[in-house]
Amino acid sequence: MKAHQTNPLASVALITCVAALIATHTAHAGGPMPGHSRAFGNSLDGWQEVYWRWAFGQLDLPVDPNGNAVMGRVVLMPLPAAPGDGTPGEIDVTVNPGQPFVLPLFVWLGTSYNDGTPNDPSLDLSVFQTLEISVKIDGVTVVSGDNVLDYYSDFTFDPGIPLPPEASPYEAIIWLQGIGIVHPPLSAGRGGHHTITLDVRNTIPATDALGNEYLIEYHNTWNVTVSKR
Repeated sequence: MKAHQTNPLASVALITCVAALIATHTAHAGGPMPGHSRAFGNSLDGWQEVYWRWAFGQLDLPVDPNGNAVMGRVVLMPLPAAPGDGTPGEIDVTVNPGQPFVLPLFVWLGTSYNDGTPNDPSLDLSVFQTLEISVKIDGVTVVSGDNVLDYYSDFTFDPGIPLPPEASPYEAIIWLQGIGIVHPPLSAGRGGHHTITLDVRNTIPATDALGNEYLIEYHNTWNVTVSKR
């Protein structure tokens, strides 16, 4: 990925799982924008597509003074370098006042193949219904198993996102299923410092076209600072 992102190809096989979290403007007020709404000029599906086309190098976006990729005033939050095996990940991020955020929480990306293997089959919704997930901002839970499907996306990339030759036999990313958040800006309260934690794992394995099963677990922390400028 660009703009301080880790390279997704370093940790994906057939289906990519990436968990992340978006910051919020306070720990107690408001919350993620409803998944069906048009938040900051785009739908949740639209923001997911922007994020992944950017992450895989198909979409060029400017970088703000803090090193964050942005579309308009919306920040595409970076991800900690975490392998998905339960090893904790942590990242420091600085944002400007008034910058909204968009980021996936837990996403599976289906691929096509260049060796005759059929495309990855879509996942059953139960994979997401049964996620063990807790997202906390300054200690307050904002996403849990009770509301996770409020932020569910399921769409096809048209055209697909081509993968580099070294990813062979994986040819292109062709669909997305997953959870994502779009959120208003963080406040400058608490001295401008906010702590975001994500604990998530899928309890039902996800299976790709080759029959590989994936169980992914993340315990990630974002240390977010709202700059004074």
